[in-house]
This record gives sequence, C-alpha cells and structure tokens, in this order.
Amino acid sequence: MKKQQISGPMGKYIEQHLALRRSLGFIYRGVEYTLNAFDQYLANHFPHCQVITREMVISYLDSIRHNKYSTRSQCITNIRQFCRFMFQHNRETYIPEKNLVPLKKDQIKPYIFTEEDIIKLIEQAKKSHVQQKNVLLPYTYATIIGLLWVTGMRIGEVVHLKIEDVDINDGILHVRQTKFFKSRLIPLSPSATQALIAYKEQRARFGYSEEPETPFFFHSKGPCTTDATFRAIRKLMIKIGLKTVQGQTPRVHDIRHSFATRWLLDFYKSNKDPTAYLPVLATYLGHTNISNTQVYLHPSIELMNLAGQQLQAYTLSFRGENHETRK
Repeated sequence: MKKQQISGPMGKYIEQHLALRRSLGFIYRGVEYTLNAFDQYLANHFPHCQVITREMVISYLDSIRHNKYSTRSQCITNIRQFCRFMFQHNRETYIPEKNLVPLKKDQIKPYIFTEEDIIKLIEQAKKSHVQQKNVLLPYTYATIIGLLWVTGMRIGEVVHLKIEDVDINDGILHVRQTKFFKSRLIPLSPSATQALIAYKEQRARFGYSEEPETPFFFHSKGPCTTDATFRAIRKLMIKIGLKTVQGQTPRVHDIRHSFATRWLLDFYKSNKDPTAYLPVLATYLGHTNISNTQVYLHPSIELMNLAGQQLQAYTLSFRGENHETRK
C-alpha cells in the first residue's frame, strides 16, 4: 500500500502515534489510511484546531454516515486510540465513547462454505479463465481457492507467498511478516502438497521464474495482488450463484471462518474438548490471542447437533453417577 501523506493539523502527532504502535509490532496500514482521512477532514473544516473536541469527531462521523457500519465502527475505534495518545499531550483532548457508533442490530453472519461450494468455485475458476491469453490463470485461482479452504489463511498471506516460502518436499508453508509482524509455519496435507507441486510444475512449463524470491502465484498481468484476487473470487461466486441467506454474495474472508468452524466440528466428532485446543488453532491462524480466534467460531446446524449430543451424554452420565451414589 502506498504511504499516506499526513499533512493536516494533527499530522505530526499521527506520525508519532503510528511510529509508537508499529514499534510494538502493529502494522497499522488501515489505521494510517483512516487517520489520514480524519486529519484531512480537520484540515478542511477545523484548519486551526489544536485539540480534538467532541464536535470535531461527531462532525466527521456525520460526514461518513453513508459508509458501512463496520467501516464507521472501525473508524471510531482508530480515532479513539489516537485520541487516547493525544490525551497524553493535551488533557483537554476528547476521547470518543466506545458506543459513539450505535450497535447494529442485524449483524451479517459469515457464510459457512461447504466442500461442494469450494469444488464448484474451483471448477468455475478453471472454466472461466481457460480462454485467457495467460494459460496459467485457470490453475492460479483454482489453486488459491483450494489453499484458502484447506489452510484458513488470509487471502493476503496466500498471494504474497514466494517460491522460497513453499516447501513442497516437507509439505510446509512459511507465512512471513503478517499481522503484528508475525511469521509462522503451516503444515499441509499430502493432497494440498500435491496440488502445489502441480501448480509449480505448470509455472515452470509456462516459463515463470523459479528464483527463491519470485512470487509463487501469478495472474494475467503479473504477480497476484490481494485486491485483484479478491475481485476474481467474488466474480466466481457470482457466476455459480452462491448466496447467503440474506441474498448477498459471501465474503471471501468467510472461507477463513469456514475453516475454523470445520476445525471445531472435527473436534466435536472425535469427542475432544475444542476449547482445550483453541491455542493451537490461534497459532495456526496467526492470531496473537485466543479472543481473536473465537470470533471465527460460528455455530452451524451440524455443530449445534453435535454439541447437544455431547451435553446430553454428559447429563445422562452425571445422572447415572448420582443414581449409583444413592444406592
């Protein structure tokens, strides 16, 4: 992402705030964009301001009232963090309340993809791009979709993989410098490893570089980017008619939610306590704490049935123990 030029009345303080947070391990690209927009608004409407007031924050929120709830909510979170930083410099700084953006009653629930959905997406990827001049393209998007499904990786993590990050001998991916500047290793199943081997062979066949630092995935105009890949997968979803219960096209990020839900389901099926393994899932997904992972765990009908069966079995065994004790 291109570095934002922050030049409004709070510009130098925003730079200090970002530098401090980044020194603690946060990337803060989206936050930089948000604070830059806020600073530009202040420059246009409160050019001589020396302290952030409630009036300024409310006025700015009103200017973006047509944005999505999630965008406005994240915006006020970012501004609130900055105001807390500014409070150390000026005690008159207004710190926005957490509920300044009213809670949305009807939150959109993640779409939980099925294996059949993913198979259809992969097949559509192969068909949709088969006429492209870049003959590698059908394999590119098909492989990316499959990798998102079996690893739960973020789409940005997948498209930023390099040749040196894909260890096809041991079946391991090296995901580097993601959120919070964390890197991690992701073990792959034999079938996933074979899919990556097949894609790498296609790359070589079509003359793409195999130098260690070369991007692993390419589309028609060069190395894959997050935005282009996101749009391509969304188009594939539309083509196969994939819809949520609200009649909307699922989010690409919902594939990651689906991975976490499948993981939880597998543990229920094996009669294991999923909560005991949450730290493992958190590490696998690249989270710094379990609370971030819990956001990805969403109930499905099958999951609720299995949880209910375990609860019923526990209740019956508990009653049986009490009955034996009374004897």
